[in-house]
Amino acid sequence: MIKAKDIVKELYPLASSTKVPKKPAKLPKFNVFYWHRRYPIHKFLPSKENIHNKAKNGDFEYSPYAKYINYEYWWMAQEIADVRNSSFTFDTKQEKEREIRLSYNRRLKNLRQDFQRDEFDRLENLKTCLRKTFGGTKADVDKFINEYAEGTTDEVINQYFRWLMKEKENTLPF
Repeated sequence: MIKAKDIVKELYPLASSTKVPKKPAKLPKFNVFYWHRRYPIHKFLPSKENIHNKAKNGDFEYSPYAKYINYEYWWMAQEIADVRNSSFTFDTKQEKEREIRLSYNRRLKNLRQDFQRDEFDRLENLKTCLRKTFGGTKADVDKFINEYAEGTTDEVINQYFRWLMKEKENTLPF
């Protein structure tokens, strides 16, 4: 008997250690443009909201789409294992497995695109909020994020303020 864990190791070894919940039911409001999403999206706070409140809301945290991609690999592996363990003929099993892989690969492609967009938007949102809240130029924020930022989001926000004060002191003419 073939297990889903073996198939996940075969398809995507990085997802083999993920704990996967049950496959959720379809969302009540189905949008044909976002058919590939199984979970509701994160609600961001308005742009005028305080940066600390945004950080508490999770507006700058790692995108949940990465975890959803791992879940999809597990669910695909479970369906493939069911087909491989069934009593169908060899040709029928291969055809059903191809159909499963095709549909999941479409979903995975769209989830990866959503993940890239979401990660980019979250980082740009953080940079914009840092610049609007504490000041500095876009180049200052980029330099800080790329070279000095470490730790949690709250730590990065506090580090930026201290780093910006040091940068201003270092650029004084006297």
